[in-house]
Amino acid sequence: MPQLVGLVVIGAGLYAAYKALGRIAQRVSEEMARAEDELGRRTAEARVGEKDLGALEWDDAQKVYRPKALR
Repeated sequence: MPQLVGLVVIGAGLYAAYKALGRIAQRVSEEMARAEDELGRRTAEARVGEKDLGALEWDDAQKVYRPKALR
């Protein structure tokens, strides 16, 4: 009979651990979803449109394209 009591106690402990790990996994999943949403929102806010430099001309001295000077 003591073996049966021991098995019941061990089984109850394993079941409690299983439920606790399930709650922890659910909490982590919710936090990850919240963090991904916030990251997406922040990157959308920080996104800047492309800057139009207008027409470019080749600068032979610097070997790069530069915006055309206003004349």
